[in-house]
Amino acid sequence: MQPYESVFTQGNSLDNEKPTCYTLVILRRMKDALACHPTRYGRTNYFLDLDYGGDSLKIINSVCTSLVFPQSRKSLRDFRRMAEFLGGKGIDCIEFYHDGDGRDRIGPILADAGLDAIYIAVIPSKEGKLHLCDCNEGGRQSAIRLFQSCIDEAQANGIGRVMMNSGAMQADTRKGLDALGRSVEELFGYAARKNYRGFSLTLEPCDTGMEAFQLVGPYARAKAFAQAMREKGLPLELTMDSAHTAEEGEDFFQAVEATREFCSHLHFANCNITQPDNPLYGDKHLGYEYPDTVWTPETLGKLTRQLQALYPGEEPLRIGLEFLCREDDPYSYFERTWDSLPFLHKA
Repeated sequence: MQPYESVFTQGNSLDNEKPTCYTLVILRRMKDALACHPTRYGRTNYFLDLDYGGDSLKIINSVCTSLVFPQSRKSLRDFRRMAEFLGGKGIDCIEFYHDGDGRDRIGPILADAGLDAIYIAVIPSKEGKLHLCDCNEGGRQSAIRLFQSCIDEAQANGIGRVMMNSGAMQADTRKGLDALGRSVEELFGYAARKNYRGFSLTLEPCDTGMEAFQLVGPYARAKAFAQAMREKGLPLELTMDSAHTAEEGEDFFQAVEATREFCSHLHFANCNITQPDNPLYGDKHLGYEYPDTVWTPETLGKLTRQLQALYPGEEPLRIGLEFLCREDDPYSYFERTWDSLPFLHKA
């Protein structure tokens, strides 16, 4: 039996796979100013250093721009404006997908703005209903071709990291997980054959029963799947999402604690999971100001302080802000949202 099979049969239980317990750091004091320090990580030269009287939490600030600045997905002019704006705000990284004209000229724009980047292949795969876990081999190969093209586009623009999802729930979960494992192996093999430099693949678990109906899924299943891939020599990483975890009925800090070995990238995302009659119910990428939602600036600040216990060393933690702009002016909306999150700001 494969390791990820056993986790599926246990549902979300971690009875046989208890995460390592970390001793929470007591917050003794806050620095009057947050200092920026040099790093070799990615394209940028600085990251946020939060010091709570012990080791520091080193944050790479990231923004999921296809949601916040939707016009930047199609227009190279809007993409350049967005990149220059975020670079000037001290953002280190953007996470995006671009399918407009001129997408082969994105690399120089990122370099000029001093931005690292992650290419979100999840977007076209969901829109095209293509699933890397598809038990139908023809469907799986269609998904493989899409992800290969995304890897090519990312590499052409100097982007090494690509984000994937599992694909939808399958009638036979074990076979679906096996198909997903084959897909991950094929994607790493493709990048190796093309001699792509700096390639990495990160899997974002989604909900299984509220909105996305994805195979991965519960954090125990995600952890077991990532472990199975590592045992095959495939360095798959995880990107844990605060909304997807809540939609799955799980505690986000516990999810990050359990998957810490595979995860140095989080999404701060918000959702309404208590009002099924609300049109914004489910995975609607709400801003943090919405009432009756899981995450607010205050709870995200508390969470950020808690994460100190899990990431106390030199490894940076990338935090991606993921919310949809529903206003006419995304720049004004981002300004207000960013101002509400001072615990992520650089000095």
